[in-house]
Amino acid sequence: MLDLSKISLQLMEMVWAQQQEIQRIKEKKSCLMEAVGHFREKPQDYIEKIDSDSRHFFVAFPKGRLDDAFPLPQPIPVYTVMAVDGSQIDVDTHEIVLCYVLNIGRVVLHYGTGDPPLMDSLPYLYYRDEDLYKQGELEVFLLRGEDLAEKRAAMEAQHLKDLILNQRKEGVPAVVLVDGTLVSWDKAASAKKDIGGFTAPHFKDVFKIGQNLGIPVAGYISGSRTSLVINTLRAGDCTQPVMNCVSCECRNDVTAPCHRLEGLRDTTLFAHILKPGERSACFYGGINTLPRSEWPLYRIGFFYLNVGSEIARVEAPDYVLENDHLLNLLHWAVYDQAQKGMGYPIALQEAHHFAVIKGEEREAFYRLVEGQFVRRGLPSRITNKELRKRTRIF
Repeated sequence: MLDLSKISLQLMEMVWAQQQEIQRIKEKKSCLMEAVGHFREKPQDYIEKIDSDSRHFFVAFPKGRLDDAFPLPQPIPVYTVMAVDGSQIDVDTHEIVLCYVLNIGRVVLHYGTGDPPLMDSLPYLYYRDEDLYKQGELEVFLLRGEDLAEKRAAMEAQHLKDLILNQRKEGVPAVVLVDGTLVSWDKAASAKKDIGGFTAPHFKDVFKIGQNLGIPVAGYISGSRTSLVINTLRAGDCTQPVMNCVSCECRNDVTAPCHRLEGLRDTTLFAHILKPGERSACFYGGINTLPRSEWPLYRIGFFYLNVGSEIARVEAPDYVLENDHLLNLLHWAVYDQAQKGMGYPIALQEAHHFAVIKGEEREAFYRLVEGQFVRRGLPSRITNKELRKRTRIF
């Protein structure tokens, strides 16, 4: 039970701290476009500074000018959009059996073809030892948290593959959307050279099919908090001959020049650059000077799009971002979907609604499990902790 009267003072302190932070951000915003101008004049200086060492924050470089703004392409009245989203019932060690459920919401919307939509969800129950446990270096672990999320992402990718193969209409442009990031990157990787970290191994087969059929696959991130482009601009404020942020004496000195833009998000920058409907240049993580022949397979990049209500981040593989036709198709479809969804792509909204597992549905699932155990004469005792959570003495 949360006693709101006892937390009210802490709440007031939090609000005051937030007000101070907003004021600091406003002061930093005034430096943004000046930094963009410096980058535009001498981008090579930024590349050389970032390339001087690998021990610094992650960055991203544009394909073209950093402050480019591309207008909304001509409307595409006939197209198909496919989307999936996943949810889960986690393993609960206090229930009568160890198991988990992955629920995949699927949506296919056809515009201008007259075809009915596909909107459903497919649940999967896992209870065998090979599904529940993961072999570590020295011991076996119960599959939970990030490992379960990884398995869910792989399943989402498999369903996207099936949708493309079975639901697309010959001759009709199609776009495939995922809620959230595509990237599975190593946070410990080099910030400047390990561009192989910016890949999406779960979606490799989906990308291959999409490339062969001319269908862009993309991840839509609402409320993005990344600062890769801002970090690139911050490199211009580094006063050290070698950009080694790990051991730099300025790291904890908030008055140092390199902290001038710290705390700003990429969305703040592109809110100044993009008008509704416009997208930014395409960016790739790391220094983007290697020839494409040396890129990892399906390198992931991104662009920012002003959908009207927010600046959204859209991630896509290089086969999309390096193809003007596919890029324009993706640009139009994402913007159109956001307008139909009043600020968020309608296909992803519906996929989420079909995927999400509500609290009462989780309880109903475990009661169904309990009922089946009782009918079969199997032990159906839950732990004392779970029992006390369901009942109260006082």
